[in-house]
Amino acid sequence: MAERRILILDDGQITSIIAEHSWTDFLDDSDGNVELYIFTSTDALSEKDKCSSFVKAYKEVPHPTSDGALELWAFHMHRQYTFTHIYTKNEDLIIRAAHLRTLLNIKTGLSADQVQAYREKVHMKELAAAGGFPVPPFTRLLAPIDLICFIEKYGYPVIVKPTLGCAVAGLHLISNEEELQSFLSSKLFSCIDINQRMDLVGELMVEGFMRGRMYHVNGIAVNGQITHVWPFAYLHTCLDFAKHGTAYGNSSVPRSNPLFNRLHNAAQRLLSILPTPNDCLIFHLELYENLDENRSPNDDFVLCEIAARAPGGSITHLIDLLSFQDNEYDSFARLDFRASVSLPISLSSTEHEQDDKVITDLVIPRKSGKLMYIPRECSLPNLTYIPLANVEKPTTYDKYDANSINSACRLITYSKTMDEGKELVEKGLKWFDDACIVTPIDEPCSVSLIKEFHRFLSRRTFNVI
Repeated sequence: MAERRILILDDGQITSIIAEHSWTDFLDDSDGNVELYIFTSTDALSEKDKCSSFVKAYKEVPHPTSDGALELWAFHMHRQYTFTHIYTKNEDLIIRAAHLRTLLNIKTGLSADQVQAYREKVHMKELAAAGGFPVPPFTRLLAPIDLICFIEKYGYPVIVKPTLGCAVAGLHLISNEEELQSFLSSKLFSCIDINQRMDLVGELMVEGFMRGRMYHVNGIAVNGQITHVWPFAYLHTCLDFAKHGTAYGNSSVPRSNPLFNRLHNAAQRLLSILPTPNDCLIFHLELYENLDENRSPNDDFVLCEIAARAPGGSITHLIDLLSFQDNEYDSFARLDFRASVSLPISLSSTEHEQDDKVITDLVIPRKSGKLMYIPRECSLPNLTYIPLANVEKPTTYDKYDANSINSACRLITYSKTMDEGKELVEKGLKWFDDACIVTPIDEPCSVSLIKEFHRFLSRRTFNVI
C-alpha cells in the first residue's frame, strides 16, 4: 500500500491572474509511493495529471464547492483506499476538508474543532481577543437592531460582511444614516447565494472600520511555530479595488526593514493563541496598523482576519519572483502542497534574498464601459507590464465580479525600498490611464474615434506624449 494516499479537493471555476499548475508537478520520483485522488471541477484537471501514474482516481463535477456529493465520493473512496492526507487550497472547502479529516480519523491538517478559528470570523476574533490580541470592535448580527445598536455605540463607518465570506464578496461599507437606511431596506435580508431570506441566522457580522494601513503575512508554521514567512504591505486593498475601482497592489517588506520582525512577531503571537495542527499550517494573515495612541507597546497591529490557505490574487506570484526567481520547478504552490501532505520541502533560493530586495506590484482594474484599447508594451524603465484584459476586440465591463477577471493589467517592479517601488508602479498607473481607451457602452464607435483623435492631437500639441 502507498505511503501517502492524498485526497485533493479543488474547484477550478474561479478565474485567476496566476497560471495554474498540474498536481503532479509537485511530486518527485524520490517521494516514494504516493497516490493522488482528486475531486475537482469539470475540465480543471490537466491531461498531464489524467495520464500520470500518481493519479489513481479522479472525479470532475461542475461546481465542487456547492456539490455535497463531494463528501459521499470521498467517504466511499476512503473505505477502499484509506487516505492519509486531505489537501485543499480553496477557501470554500477548508471547513469541509477539516470535517472530513475528523470523520475519517486523519490526523494531519486542521480538524473540525480547529478550523473555525481560520474561517468563521466571529469565532476567530473571539479567540484572538480572549488571548489578548487586538481586534476591531465587532458583533454577530442576529437582528437589524444589533447593527443599529453597534453604530450607536461605535459610530460610522462600519463594515458588514459574511462570517464565512471570501475576498470582498458580500461586504458592505456603511458610512452614514442614508447608507444604513438603504442597507436595512434592501440588502440585509438578501445574501450571496439566494434571492431572499426571512430571518438572520448569524452568518453576518459588523465591525468597526479601521483606518490604519493594512499588511499581510504569508507563511508556513510547523507545530504552531513559523518556519517560513513573507510579509507585505498593501498598496490599497481588495476593498478599494472592488468597491471603488482603485488599483490594488502589494509591496514586500525586506528583512532589513524593522517592520519585517514586527509583522513576523505579530503573526507568531496570534498563532500561539489560535489552535494549530500538529504538523503544517499554511496561513495568510491580514493586519491593520494599530493607530490607538493608548495601545500597549507590543500591540503594533489589529487583526483583520487569518486564513488557513495560501494567499490569493497576485501574491503567490510575487513570492515566486522574490524567493524562486519565477523558477518553473520551484514555487510557493509547490511548497504549500508538499508541506501540507508531509513531503520534504526546501527553498532552492534562500529567504535571505529578501534582505535588500523589494518587489512591488499594482493590479489596475477595468473601468465601466467598453474597452477599446490597452497598450501591448510599456516603455517605462524598470517596470514589467502584463496586459490582462482581452484586447483583440472591444469588450464591455459593468462592475466587479468575485468570480471573474476584473483587471486590465498588472505592473511589477524591483526596487531597493518600498517607497521607491510604490513610486514606480504609480508612475506606471498614470502612463496606463493616459494610454488606454474606454468608452461608454452605448456610444457609437464613430463618436468614440473622433473623441480619441481629438485627445491624441491635444496631447501632441501640449507635448504630453
